[in-house]
Amino acid sequence: MWMSAARKKAWVEDLLTKRDAIERAVGMPLGRMLGCGHWGCVFEGEPPWVVKLSIDPTEGPIWMKILNLVGEERYGDGGFPEIRLIRRIMPDLVTGGRKRKVWAIVREGIEPVFVNDRKGLRFSQYTLDKLGLPVDAPAYGPRAQYGDFSRAIQGLDRYRLAAQAWHRRKRGEDTSAWGFPSLEWTEEYITRLDRHFSGAAFAPLGESLSMLASNGVYLRDVHLLNIGWHIARDDDDWDRIVIFDPGHTPTAGGGDIETVLVEEGREAL
Repeated sequence: MWMSAARKKAWVEDLLTKRDAIERAVGMPLGRMLGCGHWGCVFEGEPPWVVKLSIDPTEGPIWMKILNLVGEERYGDGGFPEIRLIRRIMPDLVTGGRKRKVWAIVREGIEPVFVNDRKGLRFSQYTLDKLGLPVDAPAYGPRAQYGDFSRAIQGLDRYRLAAQAWHRRKRGEDTSAWGFPSLEWTEEYITRLDRHFSGAAFAPLGESLSMLASNGVYLRDVHLLNIGWHIARDDDDWDRIVIFDPGHTPTAGGGDIETVLVEEGREAL
């Protein structure tokens, strides 16, 4: 659902009464709000960084898991933005009578691939310019004319369905009606999806998803509104699509994430 800064959630209003403490925790001032949803709000930081404040309890842990795996595997970082800091903000907020963990994620700023506003889901201006598309190019509908981009979006859609089926299977639900008869079949299906991601701008995303899957991590909620363009910073860098919000992935294939990283309140970076 489209949401302007003026309609930001009450929890962030409460949280921002502690702005000085948050700025000390993340090591930079919070600038203007860039966007806000039910679970998180993003603020300008010191360029090239932005600061996301999130009450999704899984967001900090899954970022930590991703960074740890990238460090261990020595590859798979190209499909994610650069992360400078992950920190749990204490004490927890109380919203709706419940305690909510608050995570601060300092990451590089990105340009969204899609935007969702009063006009509905559409390509961002950056994407239109990058791909040379007309301003009225449909976000949904036939995408074959978009080449590697079309295949990557199709692959991402299929990945999300398979990842959701995997998590349902882990909870003991039958996903045969979805076309995913077993965990093993679903895992094998995901390992074949990297063929959808080709071209310099899109292949790193497929490599990152494949690296996570090889370690038993399946991102449950990767959709069109949480992918964006990493913008090249120097001659050795290049524009590519990255996942900037991997949250809503409970335990992500390992109790170590929630138990060790959240309950013990560890910080990263």
